[in-house]
Amino acid sequence: MFKKLFAAVGVGGATVDTVLDNPQVVPGGTLSGVVCIKGGSVEQTIEYVDLVLMTEAEQEAGEDEIRVAHALGRFRASGALQIQAGQEQRLPFSFQLPLELPVNNATALTTPGAPYYPHIRAAVWVHTDLAIAAAIDAKDRDFLDVRPLPQMQALIAALGQLGYMHASTDVEIGTVRVNDIYSSLGCYQEFEFRPTQGGFGGLTGVQEVEVTCIPRPEGVHVLVEVDRRFRGDSYRALWMGPDWQRVDWATQLRQLIG
Repeated sequence: MFKKLFAAVGVGGATVDTVLDNPQVVPGGTLSGVVCIKGGSVEQTIEYVDLVLMTEAEQEAGEDEIRVAHALGRFRASGALQIQAGQEQRLPFSFQLPLELPVNNATALTTPGAPYYPHIRAAVWVHTDLAIAAAIDAKDRDFLDVRPLPQMQALIAALGQLGYMHASTDVEIGTVRVNDIYSSLGCYQEFEFRPTQGGFGGLTGVQEVEVTCIPRPEGVHVLVEVDRRFRGDSYRALWMGPDWQRVDWATQLRQLIG
């Protein structure tokens, strides 16, 4: 009797631990692993086991900005099941990550030759939700190391050639559009570049360049926002198609930024 009461308030109830095969992933790749459930002191009914892909994003709140946890997708690892006292169950899983998954690997996002890493605010994790009937749910959190797509790295390198260093990246709540292509996760990632002293940017009055990528199976749609001193912002679009590796992106960006 007392064991059931304690389990209902989370004492001696079932626990969950998700073990990832490899926490280093890429957008559009596969995430796999095992959800390990261990029964507590009494038998319990598990209503479902969900894996929720999460990120932290910036959201406007009146005149302020706050950071919120934002769900990118939910994947069911198991439906209803019974877990006996002390029993261990292992639930293998595998699912495809979205192409628009925010990236956060500092080394891969650094401008080649730069003396510093960019400031990265793009945490991504898997939240394991173990829904237990008539009890406090058990939860687990596992962070992902997300490497950028090669197209993103090509843009970072090209901007570096023009004298713009990757300074920071953030995830923002909302939707962004590149021509007729819209982002689809309820948030989008911005890469911010600043001109280096004596670089090409300083000659054009550019204070900052912001890049947003919307990857699709056919290629990457890119929005470039240029913030010029005394002239405000301007927006341009780029398309990185199947032949993107044969394009001189430094020249393309130089013409675009002006």
